[in-house]
Amino acid sequence: MRYCKFMLCITAIAACLLIGTACAEEDYLGGGYVASYDRSMFMDEGIAGMVQWLDSPVPSFPWYSADITFYKKWVPSTTFSPYKEYYATKGATIIGGIISTPSQFNITTQSPSSVYYGTGQGLPYQQYVSLLPSKTNDLWIQGATNWTQYLISPVGAVVQLVANVPLGGPGGFYELIQTDTTVSKYKTYQFYQGYNAMSFMASQIGRHMLYFVINNQPSNVVVIDVFSQAPYAPPSSFAATTATQITSNIPQPTSMGGDTPVKIQSQGMRSYQVYLDENYIGTEGTGGDASDGIFNFKVVGNQNHIISIRVFDGQFNYPKTMYFDRGVLKIINVEPGTAVYI
Repeated sequence: MRYCKFMLCITAIAACLLIGTACAEEDYLGGGYVASYDRSMFMDEGIAGMVQWLDSPVPSFPWYSADITFYKKWVPSTTFSPYKEYYATKGATIIGGIISTPSQFNITTQSPSSVYYGTGQGLPYQQYVSLLPSKTNDLWIQGATNWTQYLISPVGAVVQLVANVPLGGPGGFYELIQTDTTVSKYKTYQFYQGYNAMSFMASQIGRHMLYFVINNQPSNVVVIDVFSQAPYAPPSSFAATTATQITSNIPQPTSMGGDTPVKIQSQGMRSYQVYLDENYIGTEGTGGDASDGIFNFKVVGNQNHIISIRVFDGQFNYPKTMYFDRGVLKIINVEPGTAVYI
């Protein structure tokens, strides 16, 4: 009898825990990155930074979905923030080709600290070199301190490329541009044996895939997603007393229905604007909403929403793509930040 009562109690507790889990999912939106657990805090300082980079999400745009009109839309400057070391807003114009004429690159004095693949996984450069097959053609995007094979760039930016060509000689450089249609370009260049430096201009919005072939050996592909940056808008006053002025400067909210409730809550921000899938849906504390730092709305569940939550606090942007389980309340905690990453 006691055993039966004990088992009933255990069953009841388990049911309560399951109900509590199903009732709400809670996460944090800080500087645009949602994270509920940071494993790097328990690691040695020497590797903590790399672990944080590996755990940070790499943006994924729906290039291979039925509707890719998203690439025509303006994106906030924060979309490019994690990649600023990899491009310049000014540079020499490239005429009559895909890239500038390759020049010799001194890898001894200009080697990177780390290299990052398209998935966001990274390796210290010295470790990468030790694993590198000696006869492989490699292509990288050069940054101030690191190299990468994936980049998000504003249109018109200039990107520096580095190619490792073990044998050197003439080779073909290819560019595949994906928008509503696909366009391919090709041009022949003379490459030096060893490392080469070239410039590439991101002159067109869309996805650019670059690679080269020398001696029938193709290099890897580097991917550059190019978007138009939204015009800068001076920040509105953050004071609660000017909430009426802020409201008068924002667009009319779009009605967004759904089957999954979402709650944004903040202890330190008021009168922030909320965007869902590039659509403005409301401002905290206006239109009958209490000025308590909480904003409620609904989304269609069981799917991701592109730049799903974009909160403006008058100073910083907090964008993030998130997945919403259908019918499960998502609670998003957000506070004023000092830096913005995606």
